[in-house]
Parts: sequence; C-alpha cells; structure tokens
Amino acid sequence: MADVSIAMLAVTSGLNVFQGLLPKLSEVRKADKSSDIAADVRMGEVAASTMTLAVGTIASSLTGSPVPALVALLTVVVLVTIYESTLKADRPFERRPNLRLVPEGGA
Repeated sequence: MADVSIAMLAVTSGLNVFQGLLPKLSEVRKADKSSDIAADVRMGEVAASTMTLAVGTIASSLTGSPVPALVALLTVVVLVTIYESTLKADRPFERRPNLRLVPEGGA
C-alpha cells in the first residue's frame, strides 16, 4: 500500500510540474502555427519530464520498489502525448464546413 501512495506522489508532482512549466492547453490550441509556442512547449516538456522522472526515481530508490518510477514514466508519456497532439491538431472539436467537390446540379 505504501508503493501506491508514493506512486501517487509521483503523479501529482508530475502534474504540478507540467502545469507550472508549460502553457495552458487552451493557449496551445489557440496559438498560431507561425508562433513560437511550439518551441516553448517542447522546452517545457523536456524540463517537466526530467523533473517528473527524477521524483519517480528518487521515490523508487527510497522505497525499493519500481512502481513510483514506472508511474512517473507513464505520467510523462500521457502528458507529453496530450501536449503534442494539441500542437499538431487543427481545432479537432470544431465543426468544419462541408466542402463540395462537384457543384450541385451535376457535373
């Protein structure tokens, strides 16, 4: 049971680090493709990932269990995937207009 509580420490510290070092997801989604936000996000991802994995590794070394390090790794993978998919998405939940390739009334 102690492994689970220490693993939750790794998760919550990871969430806090990502929240502190990266911009909000709504800001990332709304940013122009030409802006420098992608570079800022990637620098934040590197720093937040390093700090999250460090907390997980330290917690694992203190408990002698690999669970905190694995949970920290899983947290990093999920959060980096969310930010990268947000960077690459072109407003995924907004409705797009129907584009017609053939004019109405025939060709």
